[in-house]
Amino acid sequence: MFMIEGVCDWCKQPSLLTPHQYLDGKVYCSCKDCYEFACMDVRLYNQEEEAAQFRTRPKFSAQPTPA
Repeated sequence: MFMIEGVCDWCKQPSLLTPHQYLDGKVYCSCKDCYEFACMDVRLYNQEEEAAQFRTRPKFSAQPTPA
């Protein structure tokens, strides 16, 4: 799971990392110590993005259009 060597995007420490992908396509990596926080952060962001997309969709009327 932690297979990438690099710097954690949350704590900025060198470590083995695992990627986390946001809905907007960006990918950030976390170390083992930051994993739980990173999962929560990404999950909350993605939920907010989905809610925002849902709010901006056009609303369709249930009434049929007159012919």
